[in-house]
Amino acid sequence: MNRASLLCLVTAVLLAGAVRAAAPLTVTQKGLQFSVADLSVSKGQIVVFVNDDRTAHNITVTGEGLALNGGLQQPGAEFKVPFAKPGTYQVSCGIHPKMKLSVTVK
Repeated sequence: MNRASLLCLVTAVLLAGAVRAAAPLTVTQKGLQFSVADLSVSKGQIVVFVNDDRTAHNITVTGEGLALNGGLQQPGAEFKVPFAKPGTYQVSCGIHPKMKLSVTVK
């Protein structure tokens, strides 16, 4: 097998894996709360946090060696978080500490 054929085969395998990946899930923020309190996702799945509120938010994610800070998220903005490693993660708003969500990755 020549190098070009091998590259095509590897690309096809990677694309096939991407097609089988679970579709992104959307969690909204409205009324100073998340649309769900608990969420279960598959390893590698992306969660899209959409600010449907009238105020800014700041998504933070911690757990299983992950510490993300989405920065200031204005109304209408999205923040995408890929959950690559199984475990339990805590999601909160850095501005509104009562906003909490637990994500379990299988």
